[in-house]
Amino acid sequence: MPSERWREQYETGLEPIDAQHRGLFEALDRLAGALGSTAKGRMDESRVDEELAFIAQHIIRHCQTEESLMKEMGFPGRLAHAEQHLELIHRARDLQYRRLKGQRVDLEVVAFLDAWLDHHICESDLAYVAYLKDHRGA
Repeated sequence: MPSERWREQYETGLEPIDAQHRGLFEALDRLAGALGSTAKGRMDESRVDEELAFIAQHIIRHCQTEESLMKEMGFPGRLAHAEQHLELIHRARDLQYRRLKGQRVDLEVVAFLDAWLDHHICESDLAYVAYLKDHRGA
């Protein structure tokens, strides 16, 4: 099912990257559904934990994919981009840790991740894609 959060402006033209981005937004939709249901008392909170774990794992795989591509093409902004990825990975892992400690996670987490991805894709990802296209004639 396509994500409600996916926007045409996120398209990079690199199908593996676009597919991973779409997967992240779909995971955010599922997390939002899990959090919304939990808040209404209709669902087992273990689904929230499962979705957070999926998101964290997906983020790590995605970042590895992007960073490998940037390294392969000699993108000069690779290290700064990797720092942004590291920040996101730490945030995702922190959410999991907070859940393990019994702390509540709410829909604000989804809004934060959604906004972070929006900014990162539109600014940072599209910059390295432009570099790739300029240097590879793609």
